[in-house]
Amino acid sequence: MTQIRACSTSLLAVVVLALSACATTRPVHEWRDDKFSGPIDSVLVIAAIERTTQRRVYEDLFAQALQAFDTEAIPGYSLMTSQVELSRATVEAAVRGRAIDAVLVTRLLGVEQVEAYEPPTAHVYYRNYHRYYEHALTETSPAYYRRYKVLSIETVLYDTASGELIWSMQSESIEPSTPRHLIEEQIDLTIARLNAQGLLSEKQ
Repeated sequence: MTQIRACSTSLLAVVVLALSACATTRPVHEWRDDKFSGPIDSVLVIAAIERTTQRRVYEDLFAQALQAFDTEAIPGYSLMTSQVELSRATVEAAVRGRAIDAVLVTRLLGVEQVEAYEPPTAHVYYRNYHRYYEHALTETSPAYYRRYKVLSIETVLYDTASGELIWSMQSESIEPSTPRHLIEEQIDLTIARLNAQGLLSEKQ
């Protein structure tokens, strides 16, 4: 199996932002091995997160979300504790002798601070309906620069039988309001894309 690198920065610790804007998570790059027929019946889900609690939340919610499919998700922490270093050897040892078709790993690639220019905006409103032409008022909001963070996240799926990469996706999340929000959006996106690629087993 291609070596899986542990995330040196917590996927979620950097995104506890005091922002009111809704998070937006979208795929920016996706690849699938066309030679892999699929679907997969079971997958070991690993969140490359240093904080044990956040890792458990991600892996548990992923397993719960997959209950809508016949593909079973096994949380990585149930086979590898937080004291075990995430590597090729430890992952192979965890899946050895078990009926696990694939291993899915999600990790943070980086965080970018973005600055966007917002031009001035004019708003016209009326003080009196009957003589609005005389009393029309214009209020202008000044221009300003808006700063926000963009998180780049990578999710990869490996075949445990061959050790080869089956599928990969890079996604971006803009201004996540809470760690939980980021987790839920990332899980929803990942499962939607895996299903669209025919990698999940549909319930009969």
